[in-house]
Amino acid sequence: MTTYSILIIAPLLFAFSVLFGGLRVRNVLTVVFVLFLAGVSLTNIFLVSSSTQILFSPLLHYLFILLDSIVLIYFLWQGVIKKHNLVTFFALLQMMLYAAVVFFSSSITSSDILIDEISSTMYLVINIVGGIIIVYALGYIESEKFSRFKKNGFIALLFFFLSIMNFIVSTNNIEIFFLLFELTTLCSYILIAYHGDEVSSENALKALWINQIGGVAILIALIVSITQYDTVYFDMLINNINELYLLPIVFLTIAAFVKGASIPFDKWLLGAMVAPTPVSAMLHSATMVKIAPYLMLKLAPAMSGFVSLSITLIGTFVFFSASLLALSKDYFKEILGLSTIALLALMMALAAIGTKEATTACLVLIVFHAISKALLFLQAAILEKSFNLKYVNDINGLINHSPFVVLFIVVGFASLTLPPFGAFVAKFMAIESIANEIGNNPLYVLALIFIALGSVFLTLLYFKVLTKLLAKDVSQEKEIHVDIPKLFTVPSFALLALLVMGVYVLYEKEFLTTAQVFVPVVLIAVVPLLFATLLFKKAHRVKEYHCGEKEEPQLNMYYFEIARSYKMAITVVATVLILVLILGAML
Repeated sequence: MTTYSILIIAPLLFAFSVLFGGLRVRNVLTVVFVLFLAGVSLTNIFLVSSSTQILFSPLLHYLFILLDSIVLIYFLWQGVIKKHNLVTFFALLQMMLYAAVVFFSSSITSSDILIDEISSTMYLVINIVGGIIIVYALGYIESEKFSRFKKNGFIALLFFFLSIMNFIVSTNNIEIFFLLFELTTLCSYILIAYHGDEVSSENALKALWINQIGGVAILIALIVSITQYDTVYFDMLINNINELYLLPIVFLTIAAFVKGASIPFDKWLLGAMVAPTPVSAMLHSATMVKIAPYLMLKLAPAMSGFVSLSITLIGTFVFFSASLLALSKDYFKEILGLSTIALLALMMALAAIGTKEATTACLVLIVFHAISKALLFLQAAILEKSFNLKYVNDINGLINHSPFVVLFIVVGFASLTLPPFGAFVAKFMAIESIANEIGNNPLYVLALIFIALGSVFLTLLYFKVLTKLLAKDVSQEKEIHVDIPKLFTVPSFALLALLVMGVYVLYEKEFLTTAQVFVPVVLIAVVPLLFATLLFKKAHRVKEYHCGEKEEPQLNMYYFEIARSYKMAITVVATVLILVLILGAML
């Protein structure tokens, strides 16, 4: 069997294997399966030197049409029984558009599977980072009040998610891509609603109808591609594209913006926070949203000056706006969600530029963001499960109770903002890539300004959280350490090790010098130690004339409220930019 078939079929078999059986058997099988998928992904990187191309039989294509029809009927059924007009409307619209796609036929054929270096990189992110999240989910789901079958079903769904993602980064067929796009929407819908309460159901329906917009965009792109270019294949469309008629590329780009939760489509990803936290980790880091930058990288060779510029401006504007919004928040998972939206938008902007340096920066950011966000979401789950903490302003004194959790959060945020980690390197490369484009079009200056401001906001966000994490509770006479289950700590240490290996790879590839690695690492290590061991150790603050009475110090974070009108303005600007992109491609 080829690598791609193993990575698609194996997780499906794994999902079925863990669905039935006891706790111990499920846990052992899951760890073995995760190690297997990681090994196959690594083997693919070292052994596959050229692209793999495979053509499916007509029978498989008919099977995909049947599966697509079943999924769309299910969406329609959910819209009807839940009495949700938007879900019903978009399901009907998709069914009509899909019928048109099936009715029209294309004569230009190509490979249904096309695996290249980008696909191989995505395999690593999906299976290694996603696998670590699944191992973490083993412990997390046991604390939920579900039946044994529903707990096992949760793990099975996560494996199913990995299978879909491995398939979607392997396919060259836009029709199959649409099916897989819809299946990711289906999985997220089920997982977001997993608690079964009203709030979960409401947010799951929101995720469903917003992602259906992306499905509609793909179907429109397919119809245009068939009628104008006579093909349903990515490579043939890109190779034969007319620079004066990029409408199918633009509509596929809209689908990427939807799946990447870019403003104004961001509400579904923020609403997904009601799901069990491993779902958030999976959606934000290893799967689902990574479809957005992957699709942009695939389409980049076909983008002309106007389309490339427009996407870059949209992406950098969303990066700036979401970073600003994150800085104003206190809910920990919402902060992580908005920073994800920001960095995904930056990835898409880099992919749209299309130069070698920008593409490399995009891939570096994809990998490091996946590891960092997985690490941070796992800590968010620990804060909720072990400490009943959801807000950053409540974590004062956490270092007294769990230094390792503080370490993981500090490193997680540092890896998104500071050297020597890949996110910092990627943002530095992004600034350089966009600066090189200013000679072609002065409007790239705006993108440069958005990146600079967004990077500053994310750095401020890091220090905002850091001040609360490292503040010791001096009024507490005895430090009480809370034991964290091994199924929580081991995945966190594994992700930490991946970050260290990532820095080593950057050093080996000469993205960083010895000083650029050594100095920041020393600072990142020393500052927390100073907070933890020296500042106000066993000391109490006593003001004059208080008769020796100690005063309880409180460290509060800085906050600012963004007016509703400004939030609306951000949404309007992002929407207008997307409409300009569509109209520009049509005219």
